[in-house]
Amino acid sequence: MQTIIRAVPFVAMFMLVGCASTFEATHDHDPTNDFSTYRDFAWISEHPMKVGETASPVSPLLEGKIMRSLESQLEAKGYTLVSDPEAADFVVSFTIGSRESIKVDSYPSMSMGYRYGYPSHWGWGASYYCCAQDTRVREYTKGMLAVDVFDADEHRPVWHGAATKSITDSDRKNIDETVDAAVAAILEGFPPQ
Repeated sequence: MQTIIRAVPFVAMFMLVGCASTFEATHDHDPTNDFSTYRDFAWISEHPMKVGETASPVSPLLEGKIMRSLESQLEAKGYTLVSDPEAADFVVSFTIGSRESIKVDSYPSMSMGYRYGYPSHWGWGASYYCCAQDTRVREYTKGMLAVDVFDADEHRPVWHGAATKSITDSDRKNIDETVDAAVAAILEGFPPQ
């Protein structure tokens, strides 16, 4: 029983890691920028969310969820949120989007046919031969979250991170966890090393 109790935290940790690892993240930055001087951040505007192309309407509550996740995870990295963008070292904005996609996979399949007469070399007249093809069509929604960082003094972009994922019903039901996992995947590359 004690062994099972000790294993629970490890199982939970692997489940969380598995959740976050489903996002494909990309990062880009200005290599001439000195990120080591950054201490304070602010939002680029009162409403920092931009909405790109989307497959369905966007909940107005999503902006606040993403803002809270970004604030929390940037503060965990040692940055301090300030209210005035002019007093910050860098400002942050983000873009969301989604699109419907279709994936078609075709596979040769083995089917059983019967030859005339018996016995054949497979016994009782049955032999395997490839004569068919299975085709699977799957519709899915590909979601995207992109985060942009701008140098507040020079008013120029210095860092960009994006995460994409095929959105499942579970992702929609657990939106806070999905947002946190996307933000974590993106901020894994900030500041750039």
